[in-house]
Amino acid sequence: MELPENWVWMGLSIASIYLAFFIIKFITKFIKHRRFYKDLPTPPHSMLPGNLKVLGEAMKRYPADIHPQPMFTEIGTEHNLRGLFYVDISPFGEPMVFITDSAVALQVQTSPNIHRHPFVKTFLRGCVGTKSLFSTNGAEWSRQRSWFALAFSLSHLLKLVPRMVEESLVFKEKLTRFGVSGEVFSMNDATMKLAIDFIGRTVGDIHLKSQTEYSAVQDNFAKALSWTAGQTDPLWKKVVSPFMMDWYTRKLDGLLGDVIKKKYREGKDDGVEKSILDLALKGYLKDTGKVGGAKAVRPDLDPEFMRIALDNAKTFFVGGHDTTASLMTYLFYYLSINPTYLSRVREEHTTTFGPSLSSTLNALSSTPHLLNNLPLTSAAIKEVLRLHPVGFTVRKASPGTTATFEGRSYPLANHMICVLASSIHRDANIWSNPAEFDPDRFLHPETHSMNAWMPFEKGPRNCIGQQMATLEVRVVAVLTLRFFDFEAVFKGHGLSVPGWGGRAYQELNMSAKPKDGIPMRIYLRSDEGEIKPEH
Repeated sequence: MELPENWVWMGLSIASIYLAFFIIKFITKFIKHRRFYKDLPTPPHSMLPGNLKVLGEAMKRYPADIHPQPMFTEIGTEHNLRGLFYVDISPFGEPMVFITDSAVALQVQTSPNIHRHPFVKTFLRGCVGTKSLFSTNGAEWSRQRSWFALAFSLSHLLKLVPRMVEESLVFKEKLTRFGVSGEVFSMNDATMKLAIDFIGRTVGDIHLKSQTEYSAVQDNFAKALSWTAGQTDPLWKKVVSPFMMDWYTRKLDGLLGDVIKKKYREGKDDGVEKSILDLALKGYLKDTGKVGGAKAVRPDLDPEFMRIALDNAKTFFVGGHDTTASLMTYLFYYLSINPTYLSRVREEHTTTFGPSLSSTLNALSSTPHLLNNLPLTSAAIKEVLRLHPVGFTVRKASPGTTATFEGRSYPLANHMICVLASSIHRDANIWSNPAEFDPDRFLHPETHSMNAWMPFEKGPRNCIGQQMATLEVRVVAVLTLRFFDFEAVFKGHGLSVPGWGGRAYQELNMSAKPKDGIPMRIYLRSDEGEIKPEH
């Protein structure tokens, strides 16, 4: 059978028809998508670029490495977009809806039709595993949450204060060495290693010793996280990221899994729950009917529990190390540039724990609940978290899901939903002088609404470790603030974001971290809280 003489032209004609069909279909869909935002709150929006022009202009006003939450907060403020607003970056990315009202945020955080965005699991991959509080849903999540709720209660956390004190004293010794040498160092690097050691001791009673020596667990954890790839990362990193993350998380699983197994293999069962995983194990054994009898099995020989323990340990490392480290770093920084508050915090510590290191250690050992009697310190911690939340969680809604603001319903499906805590935390209708560091505002609850303070989210899936993070920081504060003076020594690039920490703005490094780790120099004070005389 011979082809017709014009077969080439016939083929090209058919291909042209198909191409024209797909072009028309794309254009029709594109126009429909752009028209979707016609009557919705959004920055200046046009048919061709959507909101890309607005974003491009806004990005020019900030350092290239800044975390985007200041930019989106100021876009909403500049264009008077209240409650929530849409940002259309299609076809270059998924369109977003930013929530800037605490009541709307609570709707999003409690709706059964809104879940964590699939991008987050893809972003973190094996760093959180498949059997953790972060990665599970429904009945499995509820079961685990009930196991860990008691472990993260303040009453149980206070029993872990001696471990926090031990790690804090290692940190204090590091600061002393920096003070003696006069060396400028990254405060956030130092607090990051302290946070990792805190989590090891409290979650699994594991001595990682990240502050004093090389820790293979900490090293592989850090390398795995360094290969996370977000929407703004270059294409080459997005391609390589899954392979490198899987490589390091496999190594991390082997190392951390061996440490947890060893803990249960060699530990004596005296009926005392010494760590957060111990209490979770108690709940797990009760739920699975493995308490005594024929079904009883040693934890390290129970593959299901070991998977749950490992994945949750990794999740607590991921969720806890950034928040705690950044919080400590910014607390040192803001108190160093606000000497009146620093003096009052020191006085509060001396009044509560006595004038010396020895009296403080004795009080922490005998009456750890005194850490709850630090209203100004707690207020300073809350104020740091108000000014510098570590970022925002992204969610995805089921088809037809809406949120209501001032009597109107707004569609949420087919968007990346972002609760913009930085915007809510700086709403001038709620907070007076919102860009200023003013811990006293938290000593006067009538001046604002705590519903608008949400660094740890709200709702059933709020951060389970929030009390642990703030307790750890209080322990560090009482063991350091009276014994050192802190001075920020910024690098020479001069980058600054007024109103957002200035030269200590938050850079995008997986999450929102203090710029350059806030380089600092330490000056020693005596145990009585006085500056040591120069020799």
